[in-house]
Amino acid sequence: MNPQFSHKRTILNVLIGLFFFLLIEAPAIGSAEPMIGDGFNSQFTRAHLFSDSLAAVRIGNHYGFIDKRGKIVITPQFDEAHDFSEGVAVVKISGRYGFIDKEGNMAFVPQFFAAHDFSNGRAAIVIGDTRENHFYVDNHSRLLVNQQFGATPGFKKNMTRVDIGEFSAGKFGFVDRKGRLIVLPQFDVVQDFSDGLAAVRMGDERTGKFGFIDTEGKMVIGFQFDAVNRFADGLAAVRFGDNLTGKWGVIGRQGRLVINPIFDAIGIFSEGFAAAKTGKNSMFINSRGQNVFNLAFDDMSAFSEGVAAVKTDGQYGFIDKKGRMVIKPQFVEASPFSEGMAFVKVGNLYGYIDRYGAMVIKPQFSAAQGFSEGLAKVMINEGNKNTCGFINKQGNIVITLNLTE
Repeated sequence: MNPQFSHKRTILNVLIGLFFFLLIEAPAIGSAEPMIGDGFNSQFTRAHLFSDSLAAVRIGNHYGFIDKRGKIVITPQFDEAHDFSEGVAVVKISGRYGFIDKEGNMAFVPQFFAAHDFSNGRAAIVIGDTRENHFYVDNHSRLLVNQQFGATPGFKKNMTRVDIGEFSAGKFGFVDRKGRLIVLPQFDVVQDFSDGLAAVRMGDERTGKFGFIDTEGKMVIGFQFDAVNRFADGLAAVRFGDNLTGKWGVIGRQGRLVINPIFDAIGIFSEGFAAAKTGKNSMFINSRGQNVFNLAFDDMSAFSEGVAAVKTDGQYGFIDKKGRMVIKPQFVEASPFSEGMAFVKVGNLYGYIDRYGAMVIKPQFSAAQGFSEGLAKVMINEGNKNTCGFINKQGNIVITLNLTE
């Protein structure tokens, strides 16, 4: 990514000239040869999860990146580092933010007051402390002008939220990927678009009401709800009343109630079901509000990979989409499945099971996380020493992290 900007506006050139002259032929200061090899135990003080096959780690006061063999592929040199997203990562040097690619080359020399991760080909950056200094960059290193709005991170469905006015009392609207205003900043609270609709609120938290707009800014569901969840599978949970005594129901995309407000809580629909609660009883409901399995649980997770963790009589097991207990309750804790495996707690230790309930990695860890990109982060307690590392799906520690934090 070799930054090339070609802007004709004199005002813009004056504004950003001092900031961007370093972008031309940016140096590759982070592309050193790997410093460590397989099996090396480095004294990392912090380690992120893997993203785009790399993980940020901190050695002393600086961040670098390791690959899945544990080799340092980008030398620790940054004061901060984000995870990679769309092939680049935000880094900070000497109080300024920039972007690097996966080889450690500088896509944008650190010069920004703030920078956010790329999402759908766009990233928000700030080069000053006023709204005239908020911009977007694309993944071709082009600067997109945005001289009137406070930039917000992340494009969802080719749109992103923006605000105008005082930072603590501004109004929110939406712009498209070209920076064109699609929805006028007029709302006090907005959520991201999901299923083509976005929740918006007029008024404060106590007296304001939520409604929904479409991608053209048209109000398609009027202001009438005290709280809402995002749309998923064409359905959204909504609350009538305050947080203590209000009741939750579900609406369709036309705004009509498809499930009457009789629940104390309703989650987001996933794989055709949503977790709901009345009193002390938790259950799964379908799009008609029916307790689909005629079962009540003490606790539950959302469905993931066709099954959901549920707690009954103090232990966790898993049910399938027909309500059958496919893995009997036997665990102190259980996570949703990820990449075909779930971590579970037996006694005081964590291990991993497969979709059949077989313990494929025996309980031996004092802490565990789900698998991502073929690796999972775990901790082993040995006396007074905690050793952290990444394991593969055979349970072998492939990267050892002697974390001090």
